Amino acid sequence: MASVESVKLWEFSRTPFRALVVVAVAGLGIWCPAAFGKGPSLNAIELYDGPSGPAYVQLAEVLINGKLELRSCASAESNPIDKSAYGKFPKLTIAAGGTLLRDDGGILRYSASDSPATCVVPENIKFEHNATLTAAAMADLVDLRGRAIVEPAGETAAAAQPIKKGVKLVFVLAPDIERADYLVAERTANQAGWQKYLAKYPAAPHTVSAKQSLASLCVDAGEAALKTYQASASGAAPSYPDLKNATAQEAMAHSLQPGSAGDVKLTEDIRKSLQGLVDKSQAELVAYRVALTTPAPGYAHLKTASGYAAAVADISPGFPSLAKLQSDLTREAAAFDSALHSAQSAADKKIWEDALKSIQPYRQFASEDPRVASIFDGAYDAYFVQAQNFDATKDWQSAITAYQNALKAKDTQDARAALQTAEKEYGAAQDDTAAKTALDKSKAFELQHDMIPAYEVLTSLPDRQQGIVKDDITRLAPEYVTAASDKAKDIAQLYDTIKGIGDEKAVESAYKYLGRAYELTPDDTAKQGFQVRIQNLSDELSAWFLDRAKHSLQKPVGSGTEIGWAYLKEAESYKATNLEAVRDQMKMADIAHQMHSKLSIRVQFRDQTSQRQSEGFASQMESAIAAGLDTSGMPVKVIRSGDVTHADVDPDFLIAGDVLEHNISMPPTVESIESNYIIGTHDIPSEEWNKLGRQYDSAMDELHTAQAALQGAQTKGNKKAVTDANNSVQAAQKKIDSLRVQMDSTAKTHTEDVIRPYSYKKTTYNVINRIVLQFRIDDTFGNQKGEPVQVPKEERKQFVVLSDVKPEDTNKIKNDGTIPDREELQNQLENTAREELIQKIREKIVELPHKVYEDGQRREHDGYTDDAGEAYMRYLSVAPADQLEERDHAETFLKEQFNFQAFPNEIHPTSKPAPPLEQGMTRPAATASN
Repeated sequence: MASVESVKLWEFSRTPFRALVVVAVAGLGIWCPAAFGKGPSLNAIELYDGPSGPAYVQLAEVLINGKLELRSCASAESNPIDKSAYGKFPKLTIAAGGTLLRDDGGILRYSASDSPATCVVPENIKFEHNATLTAAAMADLVDLRGRAIVEPAGETAAAAQPIKKGVKLVFVLAPDIERADYLVAERTANQAGWQKYLAKYPAAPHTVSAKQSLASLCVDAGEAALKTYQASASGAAPSYPDLKNATAQEAMAHSLQPGSAGDVKLTEDIRKSLQGLVDKSQAELVAYRVALTTPAPGYAHLKTASGYAAAVADISPGFPSLAKLQSDLTREAAAFDSALHSAQSAADKKIWEDALKSIQPYRQFASEDPRVASIFDGAYDAYFVQAQNFDATKDWQSAITAYQNALKAKDTQDARAALQTAEKEYGAAQDDTAAKTALDKSKAFELQHDMIPAYEVLTSLPDRQQGIVKDDITRLAPEYVTAASDKAKDIAQLYDTIKGIGDEKAVESAYKYLGRAYELTPDDTAKQGFQVRIQNLSDELSAWFLDRAKHSLQKPVGSGTEIGWAYLKEAESYKATNLEAVRDQMKMADIAHQMHSKLSIRVQFRDQTSQRQSEGFASQMESAIAAGLDTSGMPVKVIRSGDVTHADVDPDFLIAGDVLEHNISMPPTVESIESNYIIGTHDIPSEEWNKLGRQYDSAMDELHTAQAALQGAQTKGNKKAVTDANNSVQAAQKKIDSLRVQMDSTAKTHTEDVIRPYSYKKTTYNVINRIVLQFRIDDTFGNQKGEPVQVPKEERKQFVVLSDVKPEDTNKIKNDGTIPDREELQNQLENTAREELIQKIREKIVELPHKVYEDGQRREHDGYTDDAGEAYMRYLSVAPADQLEERDHAETFLKEQFNFQAFPNEIHPTSKPAPPLEQGMTRPAATASN
């Protein structure tokens, strides 16, 4: 087919002028192929699989079975075909833009441009008599002829290849190396093939498509690698190389086609996996830090956390949340290494107290790190040897200290057993010393015939020490019974009636003497006598205490409640004949006692505002305060303002609260905002397409000129001129082909929005929400007003509401915002103010026990002994355990002024603490005092 035939009529008819040219040329007979002699040949790129993989050869003057035609066998591709049927198959002309592929079934399939592929068979098939052939068998009879073209690089391409299964012919107007390389890369269909193409053609007609294909392969490879990693992520050996590979593939895909769906999804999936590693590392770091505060091992958590972080750093060094994690891990590791270094340095110098002090925060890691274990092992050995040296010299107290230090370094059964032995020896030595001292004092009293102290100095010893002097106690018991009986008799005769605290103490001592005498005498008759005398003193003491209780309980407004209650408890303890009267009195006093043995507080809140929406807020505040105090854990008894109390039994404190301000304002400010919206669209001619059209027209002119020159050269029979002219025609045709591709991918027009102005409404609500609460705590028992405490809360917010916005607004403005809910805003601020108020009240409540104590001090200083005693007794009922000095003063006052020996919430001293860990190894422990 002559090259002039490859130019389609529509290309010449883009303008009326071109149409006239076509008609004129055809009328002159120039258009007919015969007029040109042998025309330009059809070119093709033949793709096939060579020894090293996909390859191609560019062919000119292509003929299939001597023709540029094929026959369509679409209706019989799977049936036997005879000569008659073959002759009826329609013919197809092979043209540039078409492709011919022999599929896996051996059938030839041809497609023109973008048309679907159809079954074809070659021309010039010869049939034997009555023979039939299949479409695949006919394909075996293809005779492909074409001239291999020498490429610009100077390398001679392979000859035309047989059309086997998988071979593909792409028909082109002119040789096209770039397209051939693209088709080979497409056939290769792997990253190496596409990378090879892009390295050779960074900017070519198919570069964008190649990048898309390579990006797609990268995304697929990245997803596959990520899937492999995810499958291993929960196992013991996560496949970090796969995650790293997925990250590298994603980076390549992003560089080729940023923002594509595959790129975005793979990026997010990888980010989630990396963040998962960061989260795991952070969780391990938290577990490590928790281990530092508990006795459980946990150094492995730090190692695991560092492993996760190292994996992330290797895969994506710039991952956003990695830097802080690495900083935290480095800080923890540095702290551990520093402590270990300091401990080891001190251990090398045998300064074990410093070594243990340095490594102490990490002692629970001894089972995980032999370096930590060696510090504790060394300290244990040193302390244990020291303790054994003290054992040898019978310095038991120093041995105990050394064994305790050894146990602090390492808890072993040997050290525990040795410590128990040393403590036993030390205790025995102390008991012997104390018993000997007490026995010396007893003998001195015995020489003076003062048998009561002679006996009691021995019985006052602890049980173990009494065991040492038990023979002397037994020997002195009869004389003590006689002396105690006589002493009690003298006291009873002297104090037949209790008239004051001095008499009370004397009679109580007589009661105690008789009780001991009763326990020690073996004679039943004597016991009965002692029992009668004890009962008489019990009746006398109980009657005295009951009388004192009534006196205190009768004081106005319950001002002697707790002293009276203490007297009643004393009277009850004697189980005297007036026990029923005592218990009746306790029943009557119980209501007042329940009120004043705790921090009894009445809560009263008033609302001084006039806003209707504040109605009920004051009562809500009362309930909230009461609930907050009830759950505070403090010894509080809360009385609400509406609660009825017993006559003359009022709470000791009053929380007087007020709502001083409670208002909200939210005036609207309305603005009209100018904007634009899209009313519709219209088409605008594309300047780029018009420019390409002008270039195309110019290229067509070049082609016509080249074709005319070719015709002239062929007429003259000048071979060199024909070759040159033919090359010019092909170059012009290639330029036209390229421009046609660009025009096909460029829109002739583009749509432009029609924009019109309009205005929408912007309403701004400047909310000012304010509440001011106030309270004070009055001491009704001490008759003192508290200082008021205010809790002001103000909130300023701005709410913007956009309305009347058109959906087609060009600035993407939308109707937005809602009118603020006045009640909801007030409720939120009320909640904040209420919580702060309750917190401040709790802080003040904590101070109340000390205020009660100070009230007792003031009354004591003013000489009001009974009132001071009542305040101190109330204080002891609610005093915190840490106010030891105040408690001691209150108890001492009550012992001296009221002879009370038992108190509310008594705190017994704890045992003496063990020596500290930092006991010097080079100094012997100090000798303990007796």
